[in-house]
Amino acid sequence: MSETGDEKRKIIEHLTEFLVPGMELAHDVCSDDGKILFAKNNILSQHNIQKLGNWQIPKVLIYTEVTSANPIIDPKMQKFLNAYNQSVLVVQKAFDDIRATQEIPLDAFTATAADIAANVAEAGNVVDRLYNLPPCDDYTMYHSVNVSAISALIATWLKYPPEQVNAISLAGLLHDVGKSRLSTELLHKPYKLSPEAYEQYRKHVSYGYELVSKIPNISQSITAAVFQHHERRDGSGYPGGITDYYIHPYAKIIAVADFYDETLTINRDNPQSMLSPYLSLQKLRDEVYRLDPKSCITFTDSMSNFLSGNRVALTDGREGRVVFINKEKPSLSMVQLDDGSVVDLSEHPDVSIYYVVR
Repeated sequence: MSETGDEKRKIIEHLTEFLVPGMELAHDVCSDDGKILFAKNNILSQHNIQKLGNWQIPKVLIYTEVTSANPIIDPKMQKFLNAYNQSVLVVQKAFDDIRATQEIPLDAFTATAADIAANVAEAGNVVDRLYNLPPCDDYTMYHSVNVSAISALIATWLKYPPEQVNAISLAGLLHDVGKSRLSTELLHKPYKLSPEAYEQYRKHVSYGYELVSKIPNISQSITAAVFQHHERRDGSGYPGGITDYYIHPYAKIIAVADFYDETLTINRDNPQSMLSPYLSLQKLRDEVYRLDPKSCITFTDSMSNFLSGNRVALTDGREGRVVFINKEKPSLSMVQLDDGSVVDLSEHPDVSIYYVVR
């Protein structure tokens, strides 16, 4: 790598505890006696990071993962919906460009990811607002922006530094970019595809990796997140069937965001269930053994704090307002019915929250 190229890349001081595989060292890491432990431009692996921790090296200098992203600004909730709608338009145009040129317009994606991260960081109930928007046919575009926003929110709740929140937001925005190579038939409700068609659908991960890998100076942590977001810690995911230790931390976060958004949209059992985060959070808790427990529980617990007070319809037709959240089984929370009585749905498992009344 040329010195000129390095000079154009932003260098930041990074705490060792937040290092992830794929980051690139911007300076030699030396021992107290001056011995070089890891050289500049070394791409960190999980093993390298463990060694740094064992050597009690508190921080290192790395090249920022998002080289052209705008800095994260103070979050402003009132701007979120405008930023969201603009992001969808940008992603839609970017997907059109990718189909035409087979190249990713990185500047458009990085600026959009930074904008999403900036507006979502301190807006806890912003996730609920995503699903107040009118439904649309172009699911992939909205899904990409939703996953970017939710991933940035999870990263914020996990207390990742701002630079990494930006990187995770970008990885979320790019996670399904390989779908630009798939036909519209494969993109429409993939859970209803035949086994043969589903195998073709799964190739979007490899296609995405190929596209993202062609970007000059793209961080390997971002390419890993795109490639691994359908992997599962028990080895049941794809494309590699790898297990927990080998799955990149960013991919684990995006997997949680991806699963949550899909249960509210493409994989819903009925039209109204897309407005019910209660069952979606419950399904997420049920999948905690396959997903990253820390990301999953942090998201479900934090989201539960925003679900009290919603007006909901129950599966038996009654309506009321949620007064207490059952964090283990959100769809079996406590609801004050319109007649004033309070029902604890955990004591009535044959009845549950059906959807949120808008």
